[in-house]
This record gives sequence, structure tokens and C-alpha cells, in this order.
Amino acid sequence: MKYMKLILTFALAVFVISACGGSLSELVIQGAWARPASAGENGAAYFVIENWTMTDDILLSVSSEIASATEVHMSMADANGVMSMLMQESIPVPAKATVKFEPGGLHVMFVNLNRNLIVGDTFTLILLFEKAGEVSLQVKVKEQ
Repeated sequence: MKYMKLILTFALAVFVISACGGSLSELVIQGAWARPASAGENGAAYFVIENWTMTDDILLSVSSEIASATEVHMSMADANGVMSMLMQESIPVPAKATVKFEPGGLHVMFVNLNRNLIVGDTFTLILLFEKAGEVSLQVKVKEQ
């Protein structure tokens, strides 16, 4: 009986700890948002990828039906402070690490939007990872 109580206590502790955050066996993507933009222009989306797994993964591609092309870009400044963007072929997502897509850094670029992105709207963005496979996000348009 004493061992049964110990086992039940341990199982309950594991359940409570796992409920407190992301699963220790998956990628968690949080805070997906995009800036407002007009049809025919470019737009951008941002989010955070948390890799709770024990293995590295790679973001291979992004896609969405809201634009002619959907790409991952890195914003950077040169020695003179001139900003530019460089398209990224893939993004490493190390085990037990966080990768932030944020203004002035990594972001998803929507080239030639086929509709307006209006504050309050949502749209689907699909991320394809080497190991985790396809992950579908709902992105909310908001001022930030």
C-alpha cells in the first residue's frame, strides 16, 4: 500500500508538471501576429518557436494563401546602419531552445498580398519542419 501511494504521488506530480507548459516532446509556436497591410503590398508575420524536444529540428518552409509568395527573411543592418533583408533557405531550431521571429530580425514575409490584412482579421500560416512535419497557425492581424 505504501508503494502504491508513492507511485500515485509520482504520477500526479508528472501530470501537474506536464500541464504547466509545453509538452516535452513537441514544438510549441506562440504569439503569432501580423501587421496590417494592403493588397498588392508586402506584409510580415512574427511568432516564437519553442522546441521542447530533445532533438534539433529545421524549419524548411512557410506557406500561406494570402500572398503570391511566402518566405522567411532575416532583417539586418550593415556597418553604415542601412537595413536590408536576406531570404533564408531554412532555420535551425535547436533542441531545448527558442527561436524568435520579431521585427528587425527573423520574420515571415508575404510578397504581393492578395487581400488586405485588417486589424482583427486572422489567416492561416503553415510551417513545415524537417522532423515535426506540418504545423498550421492562426495568425492575428494587429498593431504592434
